[in-house]
Parts: sequence; C-alpha cells; structure tokens
Amino acid sequence: MRRALRILAWTAGVVVGLIVVAVAAGYFFVTSDNFRGRVESSASAYSGRKTKIAKIAIDWGATAHVRLDGVEVANPDWAKEPAMLKADAIDFDIRLWPLIKGDFVLPRLLLNKPVVDVEMGDKEQLNWSSGEAPATTTAAQAVTPKNRFETPLIGRLEIDDGRIAYHDNKRNLELEGTIATATGKAGAQPTAELQLKGKLANEPLVVHFVGGSALMLRNTDQPYPIDLDVAYGATKLTAKGTLEDPIQWKGADVDLTLAGPDLADIYPLLGIPGPPTPPYRISGKLDREPGVWKFVNTKWHAGDSDLSGDILVDERKKPSSLTAKLVSQHLAFADLAPLVGAPPGKRGNVSPQQRATEQRLEATGDLFPNVPLHVEKLRAMNMDVTLDARRVVAPDYLPVQALSFRVLVESGRATVKPFNLALIGGGTVAGDLGVDAAGEVPKVHAALRGTNMELGMFFRNSKYFDTTRGRIEGQVMLTGYGRSLAQVMSVADGHVDVALGGGSVSSLMVSLAGLQIFDALILYVTGDNRIPILCALGRLDFRHGVVTFDRTLLDTQKSVLRVDGTVALPTQLVNVAVRAYPKSFDLLDLHGPVVVQGKIRQPAIRIARAIPIPTPVFGDAKTVACPQLTRQLFTGQ
Repeated sequence: MRRALRILAWTAGVVVGLIVVAVAAGYFFVTSDNFRGRVESSASAYSGRKTKIAKIAIDWGATAHVRLDGVEVANPDWAKEPAMLKADAIDFDIRLWPLIKGDFVLPRLLLNKPVVDVEMGDKEQLNWSSGEAPATTTAAQAVTPKNRFETPLIGRLEIDDGRIAYHDNKRNLELEGTIATATGKAGAQPTAELQLKGKLANEPLVVHFVGGSALMLRNTDQPYPIDLDVAYGATKLTAKGTLEDPIQWKGADVDLTLAGPDLADIYPLLGIPGPPTPPYRISGKLDREPGVWKFVNTKWHAGDSDLSGDILVDERKKPSSLTAKLVSQHLAFADLAPLVGAPPGKRGNVSPQQRATEQRLEATGDLFPNVPLHVEKLRAMNMDVTLDARRVVAPDYLPVQALSFRVLVESGRATVKPFNLALIGGGTVAGDLGVDAAGEVPKVHAALRGTNMELGMFFRNSKYFDTTRGRIEGQVMLTGYGRSLAQVMSVADGHVDVALGGGSVSSLMVSLAGLQIFDALILYVTGDNRIPILCALGRLDFRHGVVTFDRTLLDTQKSVLRVDGTVALPTQLVNVAVRAYPKSFDLLDLHGPVVVQGKIRQPAIRIARAIPIPTPVFGDAKTVACPQLTRQLFTGQ
C-alpha cells in the first residue's frame, strides 16, 4: 500500500515537474530558436533521465494553455522498457499568479495515452526511486500534499486511454492495465478508475479500483469514496467505503473483506505470513494512523471455527511487526491441523489442496503429511499473536474444552509460550513450542507437561467409557528439524513419558487384544467388565526418528503386560510386541506375544504363538513398584 502511494506521488512529481519546467522555460525562452531543446534539457536535468518532447505550444495569459506532444522520459539502463513515462500529449491550463505562492491551480489537465512503467530491479532498486531520479523524488516530495486541501487544484482531470505496468522479477510479479477517468452517471461526481491484470507468483492477479475525481479531493468537504477489488488466484480482497481525508487516511469508514481457501496464500499479495487455515472469510474495518495499519472489529469464519479481534501492522520499524489479539467462542480443533500441514478432517469445508493431502495420506498409509510449511516466511515480519479459544469442539478421543496461547516471532524465530490446553475432566496440558526459521533448515522443539488428565475422557461416547478411569501424568520433550511435519518427525530426538498411578480399563478392550482369551470368550456372552489397573507407565525414546518402547508396562491384578519394539518414523513402520506375564494360574494362556506390525495408520495385529494351542500356565509375575518407577521415569533416571 505504501509503495503504491509512493509510486503515485513520484508519477505526479514527474508530471508536475514537466509542467513547471515547461511553464518556466516557456516564460523565459519562448522567443528563443532552440526553445524546445532548452525545455528538453531542463526537463532531463530535473528528472535525471533523458527527456524528449516532440512539440511544445503555449498560449500565454493569466491562465496559460500549454500542450506538450510526444513526451518520453527514459528508464535507467537496467530496466526492461526503454521509457518510464510516455504520453502522446500532456495538455493543461495553469493559472500563473498562484505559482508565486507555490499553489498549483490547473483548471484543466488532459493526459492523452499516458504509459507509466514501474520496475523493480534484481537489487531491489525501483526505477522511480530517489537513487534513480533524485531530482524527481525531491520534487515529488515537495509537491506531495499533507492533506486533501493541499492537493493541486484540478478543475477537470481527463486521462484518455492510460496504461500502467509493474514488473518485479524477484516477487515474480507482472501487472499491466489501464487507468482512466469517467464522468459520473446520473449527475454523480466524476470518478477515477484503475484496472490491472497480470500474474503474481504464477497466480493470476486482477486489480480494479474506482475512486473519486481529483477535483473531489480539494473542492469539496464530502468524504472521498474508494472501491477496491483484488483477485489473487482464489483469494479475494475488497475495500469499500469513504475517507474524510485520503491523503492522511483520516475519518476512515472502510470495510475490508478477505476470503480464500487458505490464509497462507496472502503472503505474496500482502507480505504478511498468514497461518495455514481451512477456507476462510475475514471482515472488519480498515483504519490507519502514521506508520500503523489497523484492521479492527474483525469477524473470522475459518473452516468450522469463528473468531474475532483486532490486527495491527506497524511499518515504522524494519522489519515491520504485526500484533493480533483474537478470541474464539467456537473453535473446531480440527481447524488447527493445517498449522502442521495436516488436512482438517474429511469435511466438505476444506481446500482442494487439503483434500488432496488427505487422499494421499490414505493411499500411502502415512501418518505425518509431507507438506512444506514455508516457515521461512517468519523472517519477513515480527509478530505477537494471542488466541483465547474459550470453547473448543474436538473429536471424542481428544477431550479438549479450551485453548489459549501466545506466539512471539522475532528475526525468524517463533515461540509459542505460554501454551495451555484445558481438558474435559479437569486436566491440563501446558508448556511451550518453538520454530527457529532463522537458518537454512528450520528447527522445531516441543516441551509440554500434562497433569491430572482423566483417562476415561479419551473414550467419550464409546462402549469403554463407563469402565475406564484413572488420572494420567505425562510430558513431551522433542526436537527436530525439517520443512514439513514428516521431515521433522523422521529425525526427531527426545522422549514422551506417560504414567497412570491407578484406575481401571475395559476388560473387553484388553481381551480383544488377545491377552486373555478366556476372558474374551466370557465377555462376548455376558458383556463388558472392569479390570482394575494398579499401574501403567512407559517412555517412548526418540533417536533420530526411531522410537523405542522403554519401561512400558501395564500392571493388572491378573498379569503384567510389557511392551517392546520400535516405530521407525522415516518409514512409519511399526514392529511392536506385547507380552503378558500372569501373576497366578491361567487356564488358557497363549504362550506368545501379540505382535503389531505394518504402517502406523493401519498395522496388522496377530498372535505369535510359541505353542500351537492355549494351555494352562502357573504365573509368578510380581506387582510393580509404581511410585518408584514413575518417579524414575519423569526424572530421567
């Protein structure tokens, strides 16, 4: 936005400068034989570029009439196009006496077939910048008004068949279009209209702007109308309303709406690293104070979630910074999945890319999506974002009821701290997360602690809920690196610890795993039952993406179940065995472990029998020392 305003100011500076040079040179040299050459020379010195004027005509009077034919201002050598400004004719009337006070009063200004070329070089130099044309920039700054009532007074501005182009190879941006003025319909005020079409980052970009006339800026107290529509691929942006002073952006009553399949797509368009989301629509009021854009009273609808809040973008420092305070009264937990590249479930309200990701995961049997997260965008802007989700809707196996966090981004390093999950049943998960995108390969860490989590709540609305009880403690300490969740997990280091000091689980759930076939036969007939749990604990050790089960066991009144094996996250293959060690006589023991093998999402479960048929066994397993083992587990002993 600021760059667009500067470009318009510099364009105005060139046009006004040519007017000044033509009038001044004409006044002093009109009788000279080399009048046109002197004007061209003066204009070239003023603009810093070779300037050509095919023909000059001046009719003198208190209001002089000036016509410049065949105007061309050359581009720098590195630019693609030969000219930064061309016009078949610049035809205007100017009152001479107000010039003494520095006022520009143009009863009429006609630009016939003007062509403006704006280019950004490989070294991020703008062909209209102060380094490329210092005199032009100085003049543009001098004539740039501080408010709408200091704008040049133009009685009638006509732009006939104007063309404008913008080229930026680094951003992969190409735009070409038209700019024109039109007489208002049904007696309405005249309007200025800009239409541009092109491509940005290989996506189609269309810009359409309609605003009030130049005369309306200064010659009325009425609010200045603006109507902007931008289509970037499937992303749509509209800004409609009025400004009491568009130069200072005061008295704004502008409604801004942004909608599209994924908020992350706005980065090439706005330079803001938006988070990945399901299809969304955001609306609110756009305002501004010096150096700060404000998007306030916003209403969000993303996927199945609703949010509200204010967003500020401060451009006074480099890099610029974004502050957002968001609140949600209804947040669908699945809508957070795109943050890690995962699709937000199998709902209809997903983008085509997210649907394709889900289909790819199902086809390959992979658990973690290999979708690039482009966290390098975090280097573009510092951020301070808070979210307070007061009601979270999650699947039955995730008993989340509230969520809050604060994200701080500085110099490409993002930290989520504090991070808090409130669980149904009174438990919490708290800690911090982080992404360091300052280097070539992003680094990720997670440090979370879960306390007082009710086991039964993970089985809500299932047949196991009534017989499953207990309070769980747990912690997650993981680090990794990569550009997608799949890459990060394939090299992850750290550990995940879980402990249950006592409770119960469904006997049918245990029996169906093949651990007590005798119980299973009875329960199929008589119904479910409860197995008291004396202790359950375990550690998952992550070593460069290979997960090893360490001290993982379930102690019941009948037996001690121990879990051994590995999960290779680079291939997402499971190779785990669960062995039962009876504490007393068991009529039908299987004499073999339950083996789980295959892809994480769809493993095969079988009984690896050492003896072909179940036979009785006299068990001698001992009850484990749960408090001691739990303490050792969480202290890393």
